Amino acid sequence: MAYQISSFRRFPAAFAIVAGSALAFGGLVATTSPAYAQDSSDYRCSTLAEQAYVAANGTDASKQANAKRFVSTGKKLCEAGNERAAAKQFRAALKLAGVEEATDSKMAAR
Repeated sequence: MAYQISSFRRFPAAFAIVAGSALAFGGLVATTSPAYAQDSSDYRCSTLAEQAYVAANGTDASKQANAKRFVSTGKKLCEAGNERAAAKQFRAALKLAGVEEATDSKMAAR
């Protein structure tokens, strides 16, 4: 009777199982949407962004460049998925322009 020194004969089957599991998991991850991907109808990146943009364009020339910079930074943060930081930038632009944030009951709940 010959003794088997290594488990090399079982390696191809084990490798096939691990590779198949990895491919199945990779396919699952690729087909599901990421957790940070939210719809673009978020108040902070739609309504608040538009309000800050209009306020930045309507302010006097001495404050306009800074307000536009806040809006531009906020839009880039929205594209990156960081709505909270973007809202801070938009609110800073509104404050610089001297405009109150317009909210209603639906928007205030966020």
